[in-house]
Amino acid sequence: MSEAPASNNNMEKTSSELPPDLFMEILSWIPASALLKLRCVRKHWYSMTTDPVFIRFHLQRQQLLPQVTSVLTFHKRLNDGAALSLLDVVDAPWAAKHVAVWDNHPLLNISSPCHGLICLYHIYMEPDVCLYNPATRKSFSLPQNFTSEDILLSAFCLGYHPISRQYKVIHVFYTRSNGLGMEVLTVGGSTWRKVDVSCARTTFTSIKMGRPSATGTMYWLALRQETLEDIILSVDLDDERLIEVPLPQTERHHEGGHKSLTELEGTIHLVSHWFAKANWMDIWMLRESGAHRLWIHRFHLRLCALPRGVRPMERELRPPMPLLINQGKILMRDCRRLVYFDLAIEGLQHEVVIRAYDDFIAFVTVESLVSF
Repeated sequence: MSEAPASNNNMEKTSSELPPDLFMEILSWIPASALLKLRCVRKHWYSMTTDPVFIRFHLQRQQLLPQVTSVLTFHKRLNDGAALSLLDVVDAPWAAKHVAVWDNHPLLNISSPCHGLICLYHIYMEPDVCLYNPATRKSFSLPQNFTSEDILLSAFCLGYHPISRQYKVIHVFYTRSNGLGMEVLTVGGSTWRKVDVSCARTTFTSIKMGRPSATGTMYWLALRQETLEDIILSVDLDDERLIEVPLPQTERHHEGGHKSLTELEGTIHLVSHWFAKANWMDIWMLRESGAHRLWIHRFHLRLCALPRGVRPMERELRPPMPLLINQGKILMRDCRRLVYFDLAIEGLQHEVVIRAYDDFIAFVTVESLVSF
């Protein structure tokens, strides 16, 4: 019993003897979940770890770690609820930690994470729209003074521009009168600004979930209304202009299939799952250089066999989604599972790391202290 105070005194003495810059460097490599506990130990540590300069420095260090520590999963229950969980992927077996459970919210949705933050919203915007940090479990409500009133359906996404150091939320919506609309909000501001969608209003429909890139651009996969062809739209978070990005030209571009966007190793990737070859998947990487964009084909993967009790139609409706490339393996969400595929032998060997009773979406995320 008498040793505990001495241990605490030694800890305080050691931290006080270290140069402030070195102590900050040490703390910046510690996961956010551990820093939240350290905040309760000393007022000085609380003051240091809540400083905006340290929070930004900590985020930069966590993004440099060679091994991602968390996967965020969002389960929509069949009755009326939703659940958000964090998976610790460092220790085996993977441990799921429930972050939040919502009852009586069957239409609740989340955005792709950005710096450990997500948007929580209802497609009909009945509750408030907010930013949420699963690591700190803190939320920040967004202004509700939208630029349009007759909104039918909504989707929100969050991005960050590295030059301006501003977080921005983009609201994609459909109205009764004008169809597709977009508006943008700088986080911390109070006014939504309209985005010119004249190039898309009469041409595209059914825009899917937005994906932020590390360069400060938001991407969506959309459907061309006249020809029912897929196309990619993007908004630069600096000039807030909407443009069209051509798809990669492939030998199978006339074949039917399911396409989706994901982020791997900090860059946007296009995933194609062909109906004619249901057991194969192609993945392209988008290389961004200013206004120029180039698609590079990276993988042609053979998918593993379907698990028992799962019909082929389920994979066609909800094709596998790559999440992470790590040590020669690629992590995918596939048929209510998280599966590691071995890239060296085209996925013929695989390891199931998580099984779920219901369908879910998953994202690789970094635990951060970012808040507003």
